[in-house]
Amino acid sequence: MATLGPYASLLLPPLILALAYLLALLIPDAYRPRRYLAPLAEAIARKTHHANRSQEQQRIAGALALTVLLLPVGVTLLLLTQVAAYPLPFELLLLAWMMPGPAIAKDTEYLVAYLNAGQKQQARQRLSHWTIRDTAPLSELGLAKASIESQLAHQRNQLFLLILWYCLGGLLLAAIAWCCAELCRYWHKARPGMAAYAGPVTWLNAVLQWPVNLLLAATLTLYGSPITLWHARHQLTGDWQSRNQQWPQLSLACSLHRQLGGPWLLEGQRLLRPRLGPANNVESDDVLRTRRLLSYAGWLWLALAFLLGAALTLLWHHTLTL
Repeated sequence: MATLGPYASLLLPPLILALAYLLALLIPDAYRPRRYLAPLAEAIARKTHHANRSQEQQRIAGALALTVLLLPVGVTLLLLTQVAAYPLPFELLLLAWMMPGPAIAKDTEYLVAYLNAGQKQQARQRLSHWTIRDTAPLSELGLAKASIESQLAHQRNQLFLLILWYCLGGLLLAAIAWCCAELCRYWHKARPGMAAYAGPVTWLNAVLQWPVNLLLAATLTLYGSPITLWHARHQLTGDWQSRNQQWPQLSLACSLHRQLGGPWLLEGQRLLRPRLGPANNVESDDVLRTRRLLSYAGWLWLALAFLLGAALTLLWHHTLTL
């Protein structure tokens, strides 16, 4: 770090992210932080969420529960990064811990093999680890579509979100964004009676996801046609939060030339979601295509982050030598 001098803040983050991305492949899925966050979030919700209270009281309870979870994370990360003599190894390990590992890729391969063999029940079991939606009523088409959407959501929340906010705000902001994205899965606003309680974390997550969704949509459209994406923007529906969340899915649908989205079930309730993209049915091979596209997009983000940091470093150096 001393070798890079004043330019370390521009050149180190992309390098640390790339190393963390590779290191994440070695961490077993059983030890991922989301495995520990899920029961903790559910336990806190059971203690603090009461559906018989007013919506305002539920929102206050949700905000307090969010604070209870985020405050220890923030204090711990500040101690590690500010007190430790060598904070970079801690940052590298924590980033790798939060980043996606090889488990979803392996489950995707199994799911495609099961779909090709007509074994829908086994495919549902593989998919259930990665989505909160009900998988029992899904057909083969629905399973393939749900797998594509789950991959997109998983990579966005655990890779692209970390890349952007780590480069802009460091480990603390990246970890807060990661926690909010994961908590929105467990405290989903569409779950029965959770709309008001999940309001604070949903709003904070929407704010942090806003630039990520737009940049990810722009990246994915490179594999297709930006003009097609622009012409299909009328398919986006809902408020600003919903429309922003739909941009990456619409971009991926246009790049795959397949239709994504549509209604799905959550705890027995039918949720209306827009159908996005051209009216072509998803095929099982599109699941693996999606994995490759997201992998290319991830490495592209890392490369662009490094190039941008190098360009800013050269500009800064040129300014100092004038």
